[in-house]
Amino acid sequence: MRAICTFSILATLCMATPAFAAGVDPGAATDVQREQAQARFSRGKTLYEAGKFDDAAAEFNASNEIVASPNTRLYYARALREGGHTVQAYVELGRTAVEAREHAKEDGRYEKAAETADAERNALKPKLGFVLVHVDHGTDDTKLTVGGEDIRRAGWAEPAPVVPGTTEIVVETPGQAPVRQSVNVQQGKTDEITIDAAQNGALPASSSPSNATTADANASASPTGFDRTKLRPYAYIAGGVGAAGLVTFVVAGVLANGTYSDLQQKCGTSACPPAQSSEISRGKTEQTIANVGLVLGVVGLGVGVTLYVLSIPKSNGTTAATISPVLSPSWSGIRGTF
Repeated sequence: MRAICTFSILATLCMATPAFAAGVDPGAATDVQREQAQARFSRGKTLYEAGKFDDAAAEFNASNEIVASPNTRLYYARALREGGHTVQAYVELGRTAVEAREHAKEDGRYEKAAETADAERNALKPKLGFVLVHVDHGTDDTKLTVGGEDIRRAGWAEPAPVVPGTTEIVVETPGQAPVRQSVNVQQGKTDEITIDAAQNGALPASSSPSNATTADANASASPTGFDRTKLRPYAYIAGGVGAAGLVTFVVAGVLANGTYSDLQQKCGTSACPPAQSSEISRGKTEQTIANVGLVLGVVGLGVGVTLYVLSIPKSNGTTAATISPVLSPSWSGIRGTF
């Protein structure tokens, strides 16, 4: 099957564009709705005149959510254009012209908006490139993407506007490998290409998205289905606690030794007098803090190393990392296999 048709503004509007919600018809708007829409439109014009085009576009969008006016859409397109969103502005100007002519049937004042949108769209066209893609052997589920934009089926026959330069075209059909092709589009030119949706053939069973997802999950998860890599942050936390504990041990130990040496000089081999009780108490506290720091350091580092090793994903054909405690009369610690 080959998708081809002729140029039309409405077909261009089928391509993906920024969300621009539509409010009530201008002829059906209440006084309150008109006032609210006008307030947002006025803020948008102020921002537009200040050169804050993205913020202005947001205000015009909000105004149009209340009352769908072609004049508001026209300013929205202008804000996109001045903000550097040339492709989106081109499409919005086309929409403005179509909607304005629809409203002009009841209110002739909108004909001016349609003519202005056409003129500004025509002025913008030479700054863009265009790509017309013919898709062979596509199905009803085939998707076409041009320059990152999803092109709706009704718009396939319309040259898609793109930023001049290299543009990637992707054709995806379920059960078939995606077909990718890059084209160097020149400013003001239209490139016409044909892509065979089936040229890469069917996807191998091992390459299907569902199988690939399962394989990735099995490679990184433990036999129980738990993702081992989630342990890594806790390993770092435990290691940090262990390091802090060892620092505390060193600092408190130095202080305790200093206090002990001072008392030894003052008291000698005899019992210290009551006047030294506060210093004795301080020394005991420093020694206790040093002991606690040592315990935290050893335990923290041990747990950190253990969690880090356990967080290493099990690879196909390899043995998972294991950790086991080792206790003996002369040494205690942990032993692991990697």
